[in-house]
Amino acid sequence: MMTSVTNQIYRTLGLLTVAGAAISVGVLRAAEPRATPPAAPPTFSANVAPIIYSNCVVCHRPGQAAPFALLTYDDVRKHGETIVTVTASRYMPPWHAARAEGFPEFRDERRLSDADLRTLKDWAAAGMPAGDLSKTPLPPSFPSGWALGVPDLVVQMSRTIDVPADGPDLYRNVTMPVDLPDDRWITAIDFEPSARGVVHHALFFSGPASAVVGDDELLPGLSSGLRGGGRAAGAADQAWGGLGGWVPGLMPHFYPDGIAQPLPKHTNLILQLHLHPSGKAEHEQGQLAIYFAKTPPKKSLMGIQVPPVFGFAAGIDIPAGDKQFTIHDSFTLPVGVEAYGARGHAHYLAREMKLTATLPDGTTRGILWIKDWDFGWQDSYFFKDPFSLPQGTRIDATIVYDNSEDNPRNPRTPPVHVSWGRSSFDEMGSLTLLIASPPGPDADVLRQAVTQHFREQLRARIGR
Repeated sequence: MMTSVTNQIYRTLGLLTVAGAAISVGVLRAAEPRATPPAAPPTFSANVAPIIYSNCVVCHRPGQAAPFALLTYDDVRKHGETIVTVTASRYMPPWHAARAEGFPEFRDERRLSDADLRTLKDWAAAGMPAGDLSKTPLPPSFPSGWALGVPDLVVQMSRTIDVPADGPDLYRNVTMPVDLPDDRWITAIDFEPSARGVVHHALFFSGPASAVVGDDELLPGLSSGLRGGGRAAGAADQAWGGLGGWVPGLMPHFYPDGIAQPLPKHTNLILQLHLHPSGKAEHEQGQLAIYFAKTPPKKSLMGIQVPPVFGFAAGIDIPAGDKQFTIHDSFTLPVGVEAYGARGHAHYLAREMKLTATLPDGTTRGILWIKDWDFGWQDSYFFKDPFSLPQGTRIDATIVYDNSEDNPRNPRTPPVHVSWGRSSFDEMGSLTLLIASPPGPDADVLRQAVTQHFREQLRARIGR
């Protein structure tokens, strides 16, 4: 999201003509005090359109997740009061990584400045004037329909999955044939569901072209930690050739420069879908957009999930009515790492997430703080400036849940007891530190430490 640079100061240049006319009247007249004329109200063409086009239309355009388009003056005027309300509360644009002392800044931040908010408010208060619409900047162009531009490869699901109007959640694995002749490196991947309302999440994997995966088989995205296998350091999208995932509200990103994920030759993609009935029969046959790096990357991405396996053994057991149910977990780095970003995952009851690092010298730095978790707007947050965390750094995660009637996102009224589970109305909870995969043996040391941490957590939970 880009910050608007609109400014009304140029309008004060009109004073120059007033002063010039006063010169012929004489010194006394020139010395008379003059009232400063009020600043003209913002207009759509000059002031509002740049804000909307820079921050909103990536979603508010035909075929995307937003419920209406904001491409024209009439579009924006029709929803003007709503725009002022949801931006003033910072519900929109959706960006849940808090700005706080000691926490990093992030790339591609979707946050309006205070000046932008004032412009929108003043424009609405003035009656939403159009201005000279012939001078309105053109809205951003998305010629391919994909937010990141024309993909190098688009792969559609090889079959349609029918989702009934009601019933239990469905879990389906769909093989998407690719089988490229050469190794490639993925620098971004995007997913477009055909029935967005029923897709709880999707995970992307690469596997041998000969691999056959059953519909309900647990891929390592959830099962690697339970079995102690996989290539993950506790993160779902690092297991078994993991290539990332999609959740509601996720905005696609290119990885930071020099980072990419491998897609080995003669492999296929496997899409693991969690589908939740929406109240009407739906049919899902989404597609993936893949962007390849032009040259082999210097590093690949890896995740450290705290608590591991989405909090499977973290004691998520939330009584009905509990407004402050909290889980904590800590993991100490056995090797030094380069931190590039972070993300969180939970379901509807989570309200706050915080991830911090305590260095060996005792100093603490923030990593990610989400003060108002919203399942509908999950994202990955990449740091504007990556940083190093030395061996011995302790990573601390805290997640707070609200299972009361005061939680407007609680799907059950009255509240019921909720524990860990895979379905939408169960709960999970974890925060993931995204790092550059350490070189050689250090990566194995890190994976083994994460696996051991989960086993110890599981033993402690079972022993209680």
